[in-house]
Amino acid sequence: MRLIISIMFLFISHNNFYESQVKSYRNIVEEPVNNQVKSILVIGDSQSTITTSQGKPINWTWPKVLERLLKPCGVKIDVVAKGGKTSKWMLEEGKKKLLTGHWDRVIIYGGGNDASNMSIPLETTITNFQKLIDLAVADSSEVWVNLGWKIEGKFMDINILPVGRPANLLSKRTDWLPYIEKRKQLQILLKERLINCQFIEPYDLQSKTSDGIHPTAEGHKLVANFILQTIDTTGCN
Repeated sequence: MRLIISIMFLFISHNNFYESQVKSYRNIVEEPVNNQVKSILVIGDSQSTITTSQGKPINWTWPKVLERLLKPCGVKIDVVAKGGKTSKWMLEEGKKKLLTGHWDRVIIYGGGNDASNMSIPLETTITNFQKLIDLAVADSSEVWVNLGWKIEGKFMDINILPVGRPANLLSKRTDWLPYIEKRKQLQILLKERLINCQFIEPYDLQSKTSDGIHPTAEGHKLVANFILQTIDTTGCN
């Protein structure tokens, strides 16, 4: 009788050990550890540029602010961004840059110039973004798409938007209304249609803008902090 009980105890113990090992293995497979980001590539337009149109450095836009915040983590940030450029330019230049190396994370932030040009369909913008994402994912980069600021407050406020823009030279500020709606649609469709990426949701920049389109230096600090929240800084000095 004692022998039977001993055998049953050993059998149950073995099964419990096996189940715990299987559970442990499943946790490893289903919950991979996210390594800290050590390199970031930013692809965008005037919202992300770190140089003027004359090539002079700008140190107060969000990639530079983020770089300073992540300096203790040893993170390197590269930027491919230029004012006034569309998603077509972002795709072309981003592709060239991606062929030169590897980045742990790629952040794509743009599309505003596409939305400000009625000759560029939203489908084109979405396709260009997806092609960029596919290129980065093929190189094992994680991709984040920054959906930008919430279109509220003074952002896209027709009372401060510049006249004479976009390309068709608007004659009065109310002419901006269809372009504002196009930007809203772009934010929605990027989130609905893009795959194999994560999103930085639209954020409140507290009306820190001078022209209804571009953040001020204080606004860029907020952008950097919103993006910082998506990066693991555990263990940084």
